[in-house]
Amino acid sequence: MKKKVLIIYAPYGSGHQSIAEYIASYFLEKNKYEIKVLDVAKYAKVMGKISIKAFDYIIKYRKNLTFNLVFDLTNNKLSTINQMQIVKRAFDNPSLREEIVGFKPDLTISTHFFGSNVVTYYNKLGLINSKVMTVVTDYIAHKYWQKYHQEQDAFIVANDVVKYSMVKEGIKENKIYAFGLPFKKEDNKKIIKKEDLFLKYNLDLRKKTFLFFGGGSVGSMVNYDYFKAILKKNYPLNLIFVSGKNSHLEEKCRAYVLKNHYLNVKVLGFTKDVISLMNAADVCITKPGGATVTECIKMHLPMLLIPGNGGPEKYNARYVLRKHYGSKASSKIRLCSLINKTLKNPHLILNWQNNLKKEKESDTISKIYNLSEKLLK
Repeated sequence: MKKKVLIIYAPYGSGHQSIAEYIASYFLEKNKYEIKVLDVAKYAKVMGKISIKAFDYIIKYRKNLTFNLVFDLTNNKLSTINQMQIVKRAFDNPSLREEIVGFKPDLTISTHFFGSNVVTYYNKLGLINSKVMTVVTDYIAHKYWQKYHQEQDAFIVANDVVKYSMVKEGIKENKIYAFGLPFKKEDNKKIIKKEDLFLKYNLDLRKKTFLFFGGGSVGSMVNYDYFKAILKKNYPLNLIFVSGKNSHLEEKCRAYVLKNHYLNVKVLGFTKDVISLMNAADVCITKPGGATVTECIKMHLPMLLIPGNGGPEKYNARYVLRKHYGSKASSKIRLCSLINKTLKNPHLILNWQNNLKKEKESDTISKIYNLSEKLLK
């Protein structure tokens, strides 16, 4: 009988889900374990639903000052005293118990602390007996990630800086693995060649290509203003704007392009060509979400970071700037200035690319899989 692996996440930002899906996809390809992917939010009680709605509101309307305040005020041991009570009141219910207890996981891999907390709680009650691996999805570990470290078996973190910050908090070093954040790069055979991609999207091969990730889990409309600001400058570039699942944003951007007859601009909704687009682009314009930053690093794609949601994203941005993987734009004017600067000084992009190539290669997902095998023995 196959051992069972539960991969669990909570949708407080799209990165938790995408990283969970990367891991699940790799495990499914190996076909050695029975895999279940679970979104705890689908079983949220009133408190859980309110917290998700509040988070979505902060993202949609970019209330990053509020998020920064909440993040910083709760990033201490005192604020985590009642963390398990919050988890129980927000998510624990018969339906969720039925899903997890009925599955009886031998190992749980969680990409959000709520998932780890729920499974830890069920372990304590004796309902299940699961090993717990937590993947910290940003370039900082908030205290909420660390609260129940004694009951967890492994932490996967972005780098040694995060690892040793956790060691200082009293977490055993041998539990923390600086594997980097998971990223499932497509097989080179599946990546569309740059020439073919440009032909597909009717873009100019002679121009620099800027890939703008403007969607997100909720889809903030703020990026529409950034999109328009770039186009109004009529820079000699290709601009690919990806709105993800935000169809309203996609429609508005398409209409603006058509109305003003802009050339070499492509507006996309949800697309399976993301890795091919990243492979062909010269620069990525994005907010500093943990998953997106990781994808850009792995693809050696320089970043122009626009304001995000605050909280952990400000630490993600600091990491990018400290490593000289790109630059930061705090406003539409600043973003346009940076784009103009990179177009006039091509060596800037080349320097960022060279710095990215120095990043130590790490096949994170295979390392997570190998560690899982050890934990399951």
